[in-house]
Amino acid sequence: MAEQQAPFELLKTFSGLIHRQPLFMTSQLDVDSYHLSFLDIHGQKLNDDAEVPDFMAQLPSILPAINHRQKALLTIPESWQDALLKLHDIGMELTLDIDNVDAPKVNNKAFSFARHANEVNGHGQSKTLLIDLQQFKPQELSSQLTQWRQSHQILCATNVNAAEQYQFCKTHDLDLLQGIFYTLPEANDNAKVAPSTQTLMELLVKLQEPNVEPEDLADTINQDVTLSYKLLRLINSAFFGLPREVSNTKEAVVMLGQNKVKTWASLLCLSGMDDKPNELRSVAMTRARMCELLAKYYQGQSDNFFAVGLFSTLDALIDKPLADIIEKLPLSPELKIALTEHQGPAGFALKDTLHYERAQWTELENSPIPHEVLARIYLDSINWAKELNLQLQD
Repeated sequence: MAEQQAPFELLKTFSGLIHRQPLFMTSQLDVDSYHLSFLDIHGQKLNDDAEVPDFMAQLPSILPAINHRQKALLTIPESWQDALLKLHDIGMELTLDIDNVDAPKVNNKAFSFARHANEVNGHGQSKTLLIDLQQFKPQELSSQLTQWRQSHQILCATNVNAAEQYQFCKTHDLDLLQGIFYTLPEANDNAKVAPSTQTLMELLVKLQEPNVEPEDLADTINQDVTLSYKLLRLINSAFFGLPREVSNTKEAVVMLGQNKVKTWASLLCLSGMDDKPNELRSVAMTRARMCELLAKYYQGQSDNFFAVGLFSTLDALIDKPLADIIEKLPLSPELKIALTEHQGPAGFALKDTLHYERAQWTELENSPIPHEVLARIYLDSINWAKELNLQLQD
């Protein structure tokens, strides 16, 4: 285990910021791969002659810790690309964001290249074309797509940050898309809450009841046979590493504490929503863990911070405004104001987490937490969420 962890720890010594975004297959919203960007400490692009970090030689063995796919899109400076292209045993498929430079000639089939649409002059060749939706009007895109398709095998839309942009990508058969659209609720005032969602909300309400007795909390969880089974299976997994096996829900409440069991049961409830991308579950886990790790810097209660991060995805999961959902949950005033107004210690942690997740680097400048600390916590959080996801898979 120590040998596997060492490269990841080396990655955390990087002096800048590392950001990860999923690349979805447009047709079914499954994650095809991840886009990993290496930036300076202020979130700006690194100079192309930037010093090559020590971890570059081990990058293929590091990437699985934060990229649970066998391929990735990398935004790194030219100097890093040169070093990476010299590696022989890659073990995965890497696409390099070559920005406005010509694609180098390489024989290694592990590498391909991506160009940016606003820099393509009609002669540029690459496997992937990155199309920033913020740079084009819809009618401009529609007229260009046929020409771009002739020169590129994969058309990937970036900055897909609204439902209508996602629909545009589907209508025009773009291959991949990247953006925060899937973390936002779909506005539909006339949409009725599905029975399964209503059941979920009722269970969440019961799980958040304050001052509940351990027996009552266990009974609430045991009312849902699938939930109790998944909870015990998770708690007894290697992820928790408990000294002995937990045999029933009440024992889990006694051993882990009510707050932790409430939170884990809530997580398992949310993970059971089949009509949303699986990546949204990963977002919920990553936010929860990042908020939890920020608790000590904001001098708050880690369980509450974890819950704030977890529940921050309820609007996207249920497609209702977060304030409307929170109003129906018996949460403490501290949690409610953190979720709806991003105020209070937990709210500040959530604000930091969202700004980092969405690469809103200018807003992140207002955080009292040093950027290098946020970067390490972010890496730990996505690695933690990846490991947890492995345990939750059937």
